[in-house]
Amino acid sequence: MDSSWALSWAGTTILIDPWLIGSEVDGFSWFNEQWHVTSPVLVDSIGEYQAILISQAYSDHCHQQTLKELQTVPFFATPSASRRLKREMRGREINILPELTSGKWLDQGVLQLAYLNPGRMLDPIYNGIVIRHKDEVVVYFPHGFTLSTNQMKALQAYKTLLLITSFSSFKLPVFLGGISNPGAANALSLVEALNPRKVVHTHDENKHAKGLVTKLAKVAYPDPLQLEASMGGRFVYVQYEPFTVS
Repeated sequence: MDSSWALSWAGTTILIDPWLIGSEVDGFSWFNEQWHVTSPVLVDSIGEYQAILISQAYSDHCHQQTLKELQTVPFFATPSASRRLKREMRGREINILPELTSGKWLDQGVLQLAYLNPGRMLDPIYNGIVIRHKDEVVVYFPHGFTLSTNQMKALQAYKTLLLITSFSSFKLPVFLGGISNPGAANALSLVEALNPRKVVHTHDENKHAKGLVTKLAKVAYPDPLQLEASMGGRFVYVQYEPFTVS
């Protein structure tokens, strides 16, 4: 749902940013509270998985209520998300991802993981994730991304098997964080730069919401048919299903 994934690749299954139970609240419900439009899959129906990957510290990616109901497997998290996990998931194994340009990776089975830092000093800070198997990568940008020169060079060393990114536009006033999702133009620039074999959209669910954010946000959602036409068949419109990489 929205930006929750179960990705199976080379015999390893990783859950990514699972939010499958209840609402998510940013700070206070009067500020922002959201619900999925369609009921998510049940936690008990997911099957076996070997790790949980958390890309952001925000509640719609690092959802405490969901995480407490999942299997006790290792967490892999960006530095900001790891700080929240240490507070809320005490006693659990938490592995902090290295930045891609450091040349270091964390191993989970035969897969290797790293993250991409957007280079911002102030919130909102939206990270990217890279999952590697041999010379191929899956790249996850739930809030879009602007690649630095060094990050682009690091990614060009691999074949991008799958790009998972947001195509929606979500803009708030600057004092509330400004641009949250940069929209289709940013996503298409990532497609051009990385030349992925397949592209799927994420974090584009038009969720039920209440609070100040909902009243002030300017939101635009993509047309899946237009996206498919613009990418020569590489775009895959995925509705509420785990994605298996082969």
